[in-house]
Amino acid sequence: MSLEEKSAGGAASVEADDGGGGEESSAIAAGIRRDVKPWLNLVDDLSNLTRDAEISVPQICVMGDQSSGKSSVLEALAGVPFPRGSGLVTRCPIRLSMKRSATGSRWSAVAHASNEPSKSHSASTPGQLTKLLERLTDGLTSTSSNFSTETINVRLSSPDVPDLTVVDLPGIIRTSTAGQDPAVIAQVNNLIESFLEQARTIILCVIPANQDIATVDILERAQKVDPRGERTIGVLTKPDLIGPGNEDEVLAVLHNVRKPLQLGYVMVKNRSQAQLKAGLTGTEAREAEEAFFRQHSHFKGCDPKLFGVANLTTRLTQLLVTRIQHELVPMKADVETALASVRTELKGLSSYGNASTPGDRQKLLVTVTQEYVRHLNSVVQGEYRDRVIVVHPQLRLYTRALGVFDALKGKVEMTAPRFNDEDFVEQLASQMDALRGRELPGFMSAQSFYMFMAQYVEAWRDPARVAATEVRSLSLEVATKLLDVLVVQYPALREAVRSVAGVVMETAYESALEEVDDLLAKEKDPFTINDFLEQHINKLRYDRFEQAVQQSFEAVKPNHESWIGAKEEAGSFLRQWYRTTHGVNSFSNAEDMSAILEAYWLLAAKRFVDNVCMALDKKIMGAVAHKMQEECYKFVHDDAKLGRFFEEDAKLVLRKEELMEKRDRLSKANAAMANIQVRKSSTQQVRVTVTAGPMGLGLSLAEEGSRCVVKGFRPMPDGQPNPGQEAGVQLGDTLEQLDGVHLGSFQDAIERLKQRRGTVVLTLLRQKA
Repeated sequence: MSLEEKSAGGAASVEADDGGGGEESSAIAAGIRRDVKPWLNLVDDLSNLTRDAEISVPQICVMGDQSSGKSSVLEALAGVPFPRGSGLVTRCPIRLSMKRSATGSRWSAVAHASNEPSKSHSASTPGQLTKLLERLTDGLTSTSSNFSTETINVRLSSPDVPDLTVVDLPGIIRTSTAGQDPAVIAQVNNLIESFLEQARTIILCVIPANQDIATVDILERAQKVDPRGERTIGVLTKPDLIGPGNEDEVLAVLHNVRKPLQLGYVMVKNRSQAQLKAGLTGTEAREAEEAFFRQHSHFKGCDPKLFGVANLTTRLTQLLVTRIQHELVPMKADVETALASVRTELKGLSSYGNASTPGDRQKLLVTVTQEYVRHLNSVVQGEYRDRVIVVHPQLRLYTRALGVFDALKGKVEMTAPRFNDEDFVEQLASQMDALRGRELPGFMSAQSFYMFMAQYVEAWRDPARVAATEVRSLSLEVATKLLDVLVVQYPALREAVRSVAGVVMETAYESALEEVDDLLAKEKDPFTINDFLEQHINKLRYDRFEQAVQQSFEAVKPNHESWIGAKEEAGSFLRQWYRTTHGVNSFSNAEDMSAILEAYWLLAAKRFVDNVCMALDKKIMGAVAHKMQEECYKFVHDDAKLGRFFEEDAKLVLRKEELMEKRDRLSKANAAMANIQVRKSSTQQVRVTVTAGPMGLGLSLAEEGSRCVVKGFRPMPDGQPNPGQEAGVQLGDTLEQLDGVHLGSFQDAIERLKQRRGTVVLTLLRQKA
């Protein structure tokens, strides 16, 4: 959009259609319409194309209390009598997309509920559309006291409407009425909050002018989600109901002094119920509105841009276009992310071709089996480079099996006897005495060692069998899940291979249990040539001797007068210890046996855990892929089964069609944004002359990439016009030069603007629409 250089006295005036349904009292300039219409068309297209992709698009949402005049504002914009009354009149969101058609063209509208997009209903007059909206609303809500979160979408084409899209939401409910479900209060609040929280939504707060601004709930809600006020604009309605003496307070709000909003306020006067019944036309209503503000004793001296539906339309159009331009890149990223997700899911549903002949089905079975076995080998070997395994971490079989192996190790370690406890040694001495045979005094019984180890090894059986069961379950789970991922469209084939997997796993499990039993039998017959055993026995004996020496020092009384006395006492302790642990007696033999048992138990336990883990790896996981391939190939020559195997799931066929349709819509949305990005890629320089007022240029500036960008217009005192806005500065403009001198950083621009007084010439960078 191109603006010539202007002074504050000759500010750019961008006016809108009156939307009243008759002749225009003001019109958007043809050039402006040409520039903004592609952006408004884009957001409407995006709303339709991304409706189920959870991507929010810029939109104007009309919000306020019940009976605040929301529907009247829409009526003034569109020239369509919306339902009026007290209580919950708007019972579901209504999305109204208005398109200005060529002069002389016929009025037309099409509407449908969001839950039935294929069932569109046409209307050729505003009255027909009103009845259609009532019928669609009744269809979405069970009673007049209920409401729906489904949206009624209306596309309206007329020469007398602006190019604009707005969403009317149910009014905020304070208390439920007779016959109304109390839960509707929370439901309506949740619906309103869901729209408020969408960062791309422009919040149009409708406020009755005869209401205390401090009690307006919607302004408080908007402030919570939009604390900087970048997307909130206020509309004051019902100015004819302002009580005598309250005009000054209303003016303070209108002039953005009280309860200020960065985007300010506009006041409108819509047709009353009596005027509607009297048949007052839209054109007559706009003329009456203009006359009301022009003749009002308190309003006639104010800036005319603060009043009227025409000015409101202009403001809303500018705000929406600016919002669309600002959000274009993030929206494109969102659409591309959604598109990638759809393509990924669609690829999973369409990974194999159709098989219409027996030969095709045989080839397809071989292809599917090979792909399945290849992935099985990868997960068994712990190779996770394939995309399917990366996306589905639960398929990483070997990683999950390592958890089972670690658990087995811990359980076996927990079975270790308390070799160093005194009670254990005493019990061991008793058991050795009970097993004594022909051994001479001072000789230990090898039979006792073998019997004790057999007893300890038996405690490993249950942990090992549990580990085998868990590995079997994991392997079956992964084999089944892999089927679900790779052949999602063939339920009969999945079921057949799943049955095969169950049989293969059971056979492998039985083989693994036999291996576990064999390992237990071997460990019950102790053997090793590993020097770890003797080294560890020597270490244990030395540790016990070192402990005895330490205890002998601790036993020495601190009151000895000579070193000889202390030495004698320590020596006495050690001699007693030696007789106890190395004498020819039961306790001495038990002490020595305890060290030997502990050393061998550690060696055997480590060996057993390793051997069991390797057995489970080989017998269960390692055998799966090969056995599954053998069994699946047996189906190759069974034409009847192959025919059933490759019948696609009807639900998945439908899902694939839905995804293809969604992919096409998102691709169109992506292309639409790419196309308009190309057309808007260049910027233009715009020069405006601004005479600074008491509060400077009246601009709210923000830093974007070290540049100074116009984000809003500050309220002026006493209803004075904003100098920057009057001169033609627009939201989104970037300040490039001040009086012909280039501005540097954001901070530099702020400092230089503060120093200027009087009239300045701003050179702005503005995106071409």
